Amino acid sequence: MPVVKDNFDRPVYSMRIQVNTTCNFKCFFCHMEGTGVHSEFMSPEEIEKVVETAHRWGVNKIKLTGGEPTLRRDIVDIIRRIRKHVTGNISMTTNGIMLSRIAMDLKEAGLDRVNISLHSMDRDKFEFITGVDAIDTVIEGIRAAHTAGLSPVKVNFVVLKGLNVDQIPGMMELAARENFVLQLIEFETTRELENSEEFRKYHMPLDDIERGMADRSVRIEFNDLHHRPKYLVPVDGKFAEVEFVKPMRNAEFCSNCTRIRLTSTGMLKPCLMRSDNYRNMISPLRNGESQDKLDSIFISSVKDREPYWKKEDEDEIKNQIFRISKR
Repeated sequence: MPVVKDNFDRPVYSMRIQVNTTCNFKCFFCHMEGTGVHSEFMSPEEIEKVVETAHRWGVNKIKLTGGEPTLRRDIVDIIRRIRKHVTGNISMTTNGIMLSRIAMDLKEAGLDRVNISLHSMDRDKFEFITGVDAIDTVIEGIRAAHTAGLSPVKVNFVVLKGLNVDQIPGMMELAARENFVLQLIEFETTRELENSEEFRKYHMPLDDIERGMADRSVRIEFNDLHHRPKYLVPVDGKFAEVEFVKPMRNAEFCSNCTRIRLTSTGMLKPCLMRSDNYRNMISPLRNGESQDKLDSIFISSVKDREPYWKKEDEDEIKNQIFRISKR
């Protein structure tokens, strides 16, 4: 199949599909895939048609997101329809609340694996972050995912200064014990919000943590997406796999992005951090436009992609750090 590249020579192999924007958690740092909260969403048939079109142009990896995808009662049908067109990996980001009930159904429909959000092991801090007391249910969801064969299970842990940084060793112990990949994720935002009170309060660069992890590791691998490093680290006679997701002012991260996004309203979104270059996919689809027209919209959206962070952004932050260190 042909693979479309953007004007920066980056191929697009994967698509994040936002199936809804509603969630039963209220994480204060949630980027909601760069969209607002509303009740609109595409039908399973419409999602299938977009995936079929994207697959014609090289997309063979799908990530289902929300909101919370498992709140859709037709999520199993959505996965089953996608599976007909995609031979590559189909995964889902979820808070894990529903997994103890539907993990087997998701696997049978064609889901390969899950990312489960667990941003604190402390019950009070977990509730502060998410707005709910559900830590035990989330851990049950991790185990249910393993039982169903939705592996490798990845656990998303957004690192928050002054709130959960001290829990990273405990999360590594849990990762080794429960056999999941721990994803340490940098709290991110747009250029416009870098000086916001919330971001300045909770954002923490992960470079120092990664250097310490690298010193302890016995193996390092790199995820093709964003060239993310993953370390195998000894923990109490076992091993924890720890992957780093560092998007802020990271030119390498953006230069290795192979992803395009589909919002719950049927808009193609070339970049999480931008909302000024959507391409409307749903209207032509509902109006019965030809496959050629849908192909043209998809290709145009890929060509709209450009790295959000570039080398000059990295240089700017390094210069800021240097000036501060000289004071």
